[in-house]
Amino acid sequence: MRLPFLLVLSLLAAINAPAAEIELTLQTRDPATGRMILTPERVDSRHVGVIAVDVWNFHWCKTATMRVDAIVPRMNEALDAARALGMTVMLCPSDVVDNYVGYPQREAVFALPQVPVPKVMEVTCPPVPDAGGCACGHERCGVNYGWDGMHPALRIGEADLMPDTQAEVYAVCQKYGLTHLIYVGFHTQVCLLGKSMGLRAMKAAGLRCVLARDMTDAHPGYDPTRNFTPDLNTEQVVEHFERHLAPTIQFQQELTKLGRWDAQKLVDPVRITPWGTPMRPHLFESDVVVTLTAPLEPGAEIRYTLDGSAPTASSPLYTRPLTFTNTTALRAGAFRDGKPVCLVSEGSFARLGPMPPVPDVFIGDLKPVRNVGFGHTYGGNVRYSGNTQAPQKDRSNLGQPLRINRAVQERGLGVHAPSEQVYALEPGYRRFVALAGVDENLVGVNNGSNLAKYPTVVFKVFIDGREMAASPVMRVLCLAWRFDVPIPEGSKTLSLVAMDAGDGSREDFADWANAGFLTRR
Repeated sequence: MRLPFLLVLSLLAAINAPAAEIELTLQTRDPATGRMILTPERVDSRHVGVIAVDVWNFHWCKTATMRVDAIVPRMNEALDAARALGMTVMLCPSDVVDNYVGYPQREAVFALPQVPVPKVMEVTCPPVPDAGGCACGHERCGVNYGWDGMHPALRIGEADLMPDTQAEVYAVCQKYGLTHLIYVGFHTQVCLLGKSMGLRAMKAAGLRCVLARDMTDAHPGYDPTRNFTPDLNTEQVVEHFERHLAPTIQFQQELTKLGRWDAQKLVDPVRITPWGTPMRPHLFESDVVVTLTAPLEPGAEIRYTLDGSAPTASSPLYTRPLTFTNTTALRAGAFRDGKPVCLVSEGSFARLGPMPPVPDVFIGDLKPVRNVGFGHTYGGNVRYSGNTQAPQKDRSNLGQPLRINRAVQERGLGVHAPSEQVYALEPGYRRFVALAGVDENLVGVNNGSNLAKYPTVVFKVFIDGREMAASPVMRVLCLAWRFDVPIPEGSKTLSLVAMDAGDGSREDFADWANAGFLTRR
């Protein structure tokens, strides 16, 4: 078979490319004292692989999800530079890697010659600090496996590869003559260390493994009462690696030395802990303590606003953690000499009202005067879509127990957004009450694998066509929203609406639990 002329030229150029020796400054620590040790090491950049581990599009912890989001812009710059230097980039999203079957970057791995993986050394170390994996404080996120791919902003290069196992990574190393592996990604002490393509496994196979300390984030924790933040957690884990496992580099500094980093380009947002967003707000019952950090811009001034406006160099100066007692729209930026040095971040915090009482009249016992749901409405009839149904009394829309607020609810209505039920109001009805949330039966199958990221529902209550109350965006396993809505004298109708949050209605199964009316008696 004859190869196209241009392909032949590109292959010859790659074969004849001049050596590109670089010098890395490796940082380790004395295991006993923690004293920092810097060692230069020279290597041909064509013998270096960069492995990005678990740069997922979702995590069960909302703050962990946003911390991935915060590092992806920096990671993109580094990976682009690595490609330009002739390094081999490997993208390894572990348990969702085979969602990329058909991608040339995944299929190319299967075509590599398989070679035995040697065991060159036994890699042992003391237990690594693990703070539990949730950085949201008192409102701890519920565990689920909702991610279904890599972060959508992570750039995939044409020549990148997507291996998954130790054997696949080793085959890549043998094929391309790789001797050094630089690790970036998440979550350091769990995924980068423990997975089969991770640092421990490849070090055991004889590869020189290095951690990029400015492009990783630990499985986080947060306790503001003792000044324990996700950034501190990451520092502790990185130091543990330096003492017992592998050297680290500051990837940005290494690329700057090589003229491959644009220092004027802003890539790092201010980090917020806990990090609620409008699409995944942080719900709280009592006061919430919020920490702002810019760990990669030491000495920068963090400025913030609490009204949703863009922060400027003259906005309030952040000097200590902020305490929010009410629903708050936070924005934060970082400045040096009046100029921005960080991207602006957004935080969304919504305070829950008191737990509503159990109603005197349950909504499921009433017949709505209008009832529409997820499907096509034609001639007053609804053709329900897919496996969805008309609202189900005291069951989820799929006929399972009503599960919200991380518990089974005995009474209520199971719907699929978008839906609306309109009820005639009796003179004796004085308040409408309910708990509203995304139905949690989805996480009963393999912890919601590939699906738990999708449900996003907004609940609203209308009286005589006027919006009286609304929830923020509700997600799976978040605290249920609490409705307690006074009914004005003379009101005629009350409407219960469940809407998608603007990102489509996939898996938007929603429950109105303990929903109904308190009466005058």
